[in-house]
Amino acid sequence: MDKQSKLADKLPPIAIGDDVLDLVVIGCGPAGLALAAESAKLGLNVGLIGPDLPFTNNYGVWEDEFKDLGLEGCIEHVWQDTIVYLDDDKPIMIGRAYGRVSRHLLHEELLRRCVESGVVYLSSKVETIIEATDGHSLVVCEHNRVVPCRLATVASGAASGKLLQYEVGGPRVSVQTAYGVEVEVENNPYDPSLMVFMDYRDYAKQEVPCSEAQYPTFLYAMPISSTKVFFEETCLASKDAMPFDLLKKKLMSRLETMGIRILKVYEEEWSYIPVGGSLPNTEQKNLAFGAAASMVHPATGYSVVRSLSEAPNYASVIANILKKDHYKGMLTSERNNGNISMQAWNTLWPQERKRQRSFFLFGLALILQLDIEGIRTFFHTFFRLPSWMWQGFLGSTLSSADLVLFAFYMFVIAPNDMRMYLVRHLLSDPTGATMIRTYLTI
Repeated sequence: MDKQSKLADKLPPIAIGDDVLDLVVIGCGPAGLALAAESAKLGLNVGLIGPDLPFTNNYGVWEDEFKDLGLEGCIEHVWQDTIVYLDDDKPIMIGRAYGRVSRHLLHEELLRRCVESGVVYLSSKVETIIEATDGHSLVVCEHNRVVPCRLATVASGAASGKLLQYEVGGPRVSVQTAYGVEVEVENNPYDPSLMVFMDYRDYAKQEVPCSEAQYPTFLYAMPISSTKVFFEETCLASKDAMPFDLLKKKLMSRLETMGIRILKVYEEEWSYIPVGGSLPNTEQKNLAFGAAASMVHPATGYSVVRSLSEAPNYASVIANILKKDHYKGMLTSERNNGNISMQAWNTLWPQERKRQRSFFLFGLALILQLDIEGIRTFFHTFFRLPSWMWQGFLGSTLSSADLVLFAFYMFVIAPNDMRMYLVRHLLSDPTGATMIRTYLTI
């Protein structure tokens, strides 16, 4: 695998002193690099702060979405179609090309954009953000290094709680966990031209221990060739994180039962993605982006494409805030003039987005309560919907009104026991009342 460049080797350092940056972006993942580059491109003096670490996750994307972002050159492998197995019945073809992103190419492309736009960098963890008496934000880093700026945006992933405030009383955070291995194998049963989006089939055909039955899982597989495959055992969502050793055990047991023999292990991956939870408090001055701003899709765990696609517009709003002639006056009298960051927060989370998210949280809460048979029934119903509906749901392109139609269709075609479950869930689960209330808010 090609080695990813060190940020400190390519980006000039942040000068620690009296200079005040326009914007500091905290976090060096895809969301942070994208936002820093887009903001600096608009003429802002942008600093990037965070540990100088490579991208480690395997990113899978719908090919057309990455093409729309102009990032098709960062895709290292494409499958022309995607397949779903729920049980021993006929598999479901999604009808959409899927790509595996090259971590190296994506990192180098986003870093190139940062270099070209003039981003400066400090390799450090951030301890806290303090508001100074002159209205500036002071980003306090390790070893008591302080970087002053006019606005700070946290893009350091889901574990950003110490730097941000979140709404009180929101839904509980759930977790999507996965254990993956890229391996050389014998007896690979999967067609190398098809990406396996979900395989919920039961290969054991026997009772499983209670600890395993508590966490329904599926296999996600990227067959790179007839012998080289990335296999990942995934728990779509659980109230408590499924232990990685249990995920690994289930994956190895599944492969053994399928007759797949591992000849060589190229790499292992452990994935932990918090989903759901509260939105950031939009009355705070400090901004957020990416997973730190709760932009992870609650029902799928995807967030990279949304972050990359929204970075230009979000950067534009931030630039407009900072370039207002009367901004300096607003900084010192923020309490009298309202929250200067509200416009940016409203761009990230307009009411339409909140409606969509409330629908996804309702669906997430439903999935959390289903056993493996219930999940299979749910997805059998899901994939019988008109293709534009389930494809739009997976691609996050359905409006809040589309989602209401989605729910109606789902109810009409669902088996009676699933219908009763859906009604009971709507009436009894707190996410049902929250969804209705959010939809009725203008």
